[in-house]
Amino acid sequence: MSTAFRFLVNAREKLYNAGILSTARLNHPVISVGNLTVGGTGKTPLVMALAEALRERGFHPVILSRGYGRTSRGILVVGSNWEESGDEPFLMKRRLGDVPVVVGADRYEAGRVAEKKELGNIFILDDGFQHRRLHRDVDIVTIDPVEWEAGEALLPGGRWREPKSALDRAHAACIQEMDGVAIPAVPIPSFAVRHEVDGLYAGETRIAAESLKDAAVVAFAGIARPERFFATLESLGIHPVKCVRFRDHHHYSRREIESLGGDMLVTTEKDGVRLNNITGRAYSYVRISAKIADFEGLMSLITSRLGRLSAKRKRDSAQP
Repeated sequence: MSTAFRFLVNAREKLYNAGILSTARLNHPVISVGNLTVGGTGKTPLVMALAEALRERGFHPVILSRGYGRTSRGILVVGSNWEESGDEPFLMKRRLGDVPVVVGADRYEAGRVAEKKELGNIFILDDGFQHRRLHRDVDIVTIDPVEWEAGEALLPGGRWREPKSALDRAHAACIQEMDGVAIPAVPIPSFAVRHEVDGLYAGETRIAAESLKDAAVVAFAGIARPERFFATLESLGIHPVKCVRFRDHHHYSRREIESLGGDMLVTTEKDGVRLNNITGRAYSYVRISAKIADFEGLMSLITSRLGRLSAKRKRDSAQP
């Protein structure tokens, strides 16, 4: 099956390269953040970091996301209901405040809606590397170095959406920095990213990890790589009496949460979004952010490329 999938991926690539499959361009520039594998490479923290950086530089960013697992249909500007928008878009909206997040399976149409509503002047395409229908001005790929060195077993037998050679169409790679793991060499500009703990929260209130020292903590997570979350808790000095794994984007029931036991529940921020109105039990969540040592270098790469493309568009439009 993986051989058949590789054939389809390669055929699709050739159709786009030949112009048989076309892309659609929005009026505002698009920065895509994606990956070559399925989940767990830190796209969401990077999207939020880029949105904050662009906002600080005077842009008005808008995030375009698929809205995986949402209950709504069509194009939706994310509001106050996580089930309508999906957990990750809602998380980004909650963290970023005045940055609009628009969800839709067709990200080009989502962008058109955002442009009609005049929501912003630059787009960040979340999980967009394979969404070739929408033209992007900058393509950033996130990489897990362990997966990169392990090979490229394609779906459905493995976790890879595309082979490593697809990295050639990207403009920058953001590679997770892990203790004891070497940063792999890649054929495009690369930037080391470390995912750091912003804090432990109960609602919007930051709490000390030491406050859980004497409690029977039960940790649970419904994300792509729950073992990394559990390791993070240990690094904070939180030693759960039980660690429970759920599937990624799992919709929790009250019964599931009530049956976890323990004195205190601890989970990820994304899982915390999905607990809204589910349980009366007290729980806390860990907030993670992306930290890039050479962040100015990455932003310089992005802004210089956008500047060159903007100048080219102006020249083209001036020609008779």
